[in-house]
Amino acid sequence: MEFIDILDDAMYSGKKLTISTRERGIITGIPHSLDDFEADEERLGYRIEVDEYTLTTAFLDEIVSIEAVIAA
Repeated sequence: MEFIDILDDAMYSGKKLTISTRERGIITGIPHSLDDFEADEERLGYRIEVDEYTLTTAFLDEIVSIEAVIAA
């Protein structure tokens, strides 16, 4: 399964993910929406809801791995 497929699935199911990136380390949250070249005109990404008030963008070209967060 491609990273984009995992992000799309989690965005619609509300699944929390741990996304490892090359440049910014680990981002943990729920994919919120597609960042259609808004944060960076040359890179496609997904907005990740880190908490109730914070969104960050994970760019597809910087993702190394994605894992689902298992609730304890």
